[in-house]
Amino acid sequence: MKTLTVIESIINFLDFGIMIESFNNARKRRFEMDVVEFLKRLFLSKGYNNITPPQFSEKLDKRGEVLVVDLRERERFEKGHIETAISNPFDAFLKSVLVDQKYADYYDKEIVLVCDTGHMSRVAGAILAEESFKKVYSLSRGMRRWKRWQNILTQCNNLKYEKNALVASCCCIE
Repeated sequence: MKTLTVIESIINFLDFGIMIESFNNARKRRFEMDVVEFLKRLFLSKGYNNITPPQFSEKLDKRGEVLVVDLRERERFEKGHIETAISNPFDAFLKSVLVDQKYADYYDKEIVLVCDTGHMSRVAGAILAEESFKKVYSLSRGMRRWKRWQNILTQCNNLKYEKNALVASCCCIE
């Protein structure tokens, strides 16, 4: 697992496309929060933790009570999402937290926020931290990085399967 984590980290470091995707996503959306407030929360706020896909995989494997909230628009969510995630787009999520108190039962439970690139989930994480949520995580680099991690795991599992099949076929030959 450590080798896979190192490979994933190197690939993540070399991903410059995330900046382009972040810029395009920001242009397409018009948030209820003004740009200055969004940037302030993105770069200055604290109180949440970033979590990498390998760390998040381990957290999901433990099957604890982890709420995974996907902040992307419904169309993107339906094209692909983390298995246990619920869809609650960014603006609706903020309303759910700040006005409707929908997530009040999760003040002491783990919440992992996911978006396309990790930027909106960091902003939402900062807001949750300000609202006294204790265990808030932002999936580092969002679904883009998560999909890469899933591809790495799939390729690794395929190699293990091929290796086992080769060993099995060699043992049968006499």
